[in-house]
This record gives sequence, C-alpha cells and structure tokens, in this order.
Amino acid sequence: MKHVLILGAGISGLGAAHVLLRHGTHVVISDLKDQIQNNKEKEELIGLGAEFCFGEQSESLLDGMDAVVVSPVIPAENVVIQGAMKRHIPVLSEVELAYRVTKAPILAITGTNGKTTTTTLLGSMLSHSGRPFALAGNLGISLSREAELVPENGLIAAEVSSFQLEFITRFRPKAAVILNITPDHLERHHTMEAYVAAKARIFENMDETNCILLNADDPYTPMLKKQAEAHTHVCLLSTSHGVEEGACLSGDRLVLKRRGETIPLCTAGELLLKGKQNIEDCLAAAFLAHEGGVDTAVIIEALKTFAALPNRIEFVRKLDGVSYYNDSKATNTDAAIKGMEAFDKPVILIAGGHDKGTPLSDFMQTVRSHTKELILLGAAAERFEEAAREAGVSSIHRVSSMKEAVLLGQKLAKPGDVVILSPACSSFDMYKNMEERGMDFKKNVKSLM
Repeated sequence: MKHVLILGAGISGLGAAHVLLRHGTHVVISDLKDQIQNNKEKEELIGLGAEFCFGEQSESLLDGMDAVVVSPVIPAENVVIQGAMKRHIPVLSEVELAYRVTKAPILAITGTNGKTTTTTLLGSMLSHSGRPFALAGNLGISLSREAELVPENGLIAAEVSSFQLEFITRFRPKAAVILNITPDHLERHHTMEAYVAAKARIFENMDETNCILLNADDPYTPMLKKQAEAHTHVCLLSTSHGVEEGACLSGDRLVLKRRGETIPLCTAGELLLKGKQNIEDCLAAAFLAHEGGVDTAVIIEALKTFAALPNRIEFVRKLDGVSYYNDSKATNTDAAIKGMEAFDKPVILIAGGHDKGTPLSDFMQTVRSHTKELILLGAAAERFEEAAREAGVSSIHRVSSMKEAVLLGQKLAKPGDVVILSPACSSFDMYKNMEERGMDFKKNVKSLM
C-alpha cells in the first residue's frame, strides 16, 4: 500500500497514520471536523508527510489511493466507503492493519458486555508474565500503533468491537472469545442478524491451530458454534454447568479444561469482582491467558487482586447505611440487568439517557423483580416509563438532572439499601461520553450530606 486514505482523525485513525508513515506510505487523513486536541501530534504527523483534509467528504478523496483505513465510528454507508467498494479499493479497519504489521500473537475479546473488564484483566495477567505485551483496541488506545512494537515472543490483548470487525480481511487471532451477544448498536447495524454476523467475523479466518471460546449460557451460541466449527476449534464458557473443554465453575471454584487437563484456579469468593458477568469475564481472561502460555500461578494472582474498573459496578461510598454504585458503563439493557442482578436485594435504580431503541420487555421484568424504586432521566425517560408501567413497575420517578436523581435516591433509601446508576442507555443526550456521566454521578454522591 503506497497511498492510503484514513477516514477519521481520532485515536484509531491517528494511530494508523503513525504506523503507515513508518512504513513509507503516503497518508491522507480525512475528517468532517478538525477536533484533534493534541496539536503537537498533528504537527508531528504533518512533519512526517501526512496530509489532513477536513470538511465535507466526497468520492474524490479516493483518487490515487490504494486502500482506505476506516475508524470504528465510520459506518459502511459513508459515501467514501461506498465509493471505495465500487472502485474495488480495499477498505480496512485499524484492527486489520494491526494484524498485518504485528509479529506477536493476538488474544482477542469481543461481545456486547464485559469486553473492557476482560481485556484489562487479561492485560494484568500478561504484564505479570514477564513477556512483552500490549493492551489496546476498543479501549481508547490505538491497536495498530501498540501492536507494531510488540516482538514475536510477546502477546497482545485486544478489545475488538463489532464496528472494528466489519472491515477485516485477514485478521486471525491466536485465541478469541465472544463473551455474550444482546441487542446493542442497532442504530448502526440495523438488525440483530447483522450485529451477530459482525461479531462472528472474529473467527472467520481462524483455523484448527487457533481456538474460539463461546459462552454456553448465551442463546446465540448454538448458531455461532456451528459456524465456528467450520473454521476452528471451539471451547465453551459457562457459570451454570460444567464444560468438556473451556472454562467454567466447579462448585465455587473457577477452572479451565483444556486437552484433557483440569486446571483449578481460585474460588469466586476470592475475587474482588462480584456478580455473574464479572465471573464470566474472569473465566474468559484466564482462558485466553492460558492459551497465550501464561503461568497458572500468575493467572490466579491476577484474578485475586484485580479490582473493578471505573464505571463498572464501581463502589462510590456508603452514607447512613446506604451504598452507592456507579455502573455508567451499562449502556445497554443487558448490562443494566447484570448490574441489578449483582446484588442480592432490590435496588434503587437510576436509569435513562440517549435511547438506543432496543426492546425493553426483558429489562423491565428485571426492574420489576430487582428494584424497589426506579428513577428515570434523559431522552429515554418517557419510553422507559411507559414500558415500566406496562411491566407492572409501580414506583417510578422522573427527574431532569443527575443531581436531582442522586438527591432523590438518598431521600428514598433506607439503611441497607443500594442506589445504583445503571442507565441501560448511552450518554450522548446529556454528556460527552459514559465516563463523564459516571464522574457526574460520583461527584453528586460524594457531595451528599
């Protein structure tokens, strides 16, 4: 590739630019707006020969180009991508570029929920293994930029989204996991069938020297297992029953099963992470680390010491006997269900935000059985309230701000109660991102008297 157009001047696009420029490629970076916050990096790229083109995008950007590298936020309907396909110009995701430039094996994580926790925990295991490693992907870290620097004897922990998998051609991880699949990103993929198909691309280039770990407790797994078996070796993950090969619970103990050997790890009670989703994430990370050759003792130590990430059922404080938890990362209904189910008592739930338009019936059934009060805010509040009433939820409150939500949660709570922000929505109606929403929740909780 001598001439490459990069669509999107975010972390992914700029990372790809650095990599391609190091390989002597002529690079043009296109974005609708110049929102690059690091002017020094922009000037550095220009000094290395990159060209920036901001403003309206048209098919003329493709003139003279050998390939297009597309950032995850750019959909397939983009006029430039459609033009590239018509001209038979290859369109690559940054994940595909990373695979092409790295010498190290990739351990890849995808799924609707739990990706970041699993990837970060896997990164912790790799960091203590003594081997060179990189932790990157859909984490706000450029995968291609990190992957290129890892030597052949190293390992790469990569969080991979459905958006990134849309434009792969050769990407083949050494081992991978699909944690779960529930309705999400339908505004991008339009149908569940398309969303599932995007996730399934993670194993399309794998072979019998690789393996894919699928969640035996997920309803989409029978279909995915049949598809994956045509490509690679399939192992299973479960917290509800044993598996022949893969990762599961044996009583309270996490175990791996591989090549006829059972490898005991720690117990669920020894984990700092709580809840079914977190146990699944721990099993998945341990399995991938084992596939990468990490010592069992290192895996166990990481499992015992790894704490919850910010915005993921994150304990904020206890005041007057009431515990407050920030689960702002729960940007879809399934994640919010898991947030509620992490507690053995009904919670006071703060939910709502930018409405993704996903079905609410299962979510509201869990709200009815797992909450004592429902506090709604944001653009989705009206539809959520309507669905809640249809499901028989009676204690519903509407507020207009996070401060009002937190104050009302305090007013409704009694000693022993849990107040949790688990929105089941993205944050873009009121905040820049879910991190900002989580920080606002924590700020208001910490200011309670």
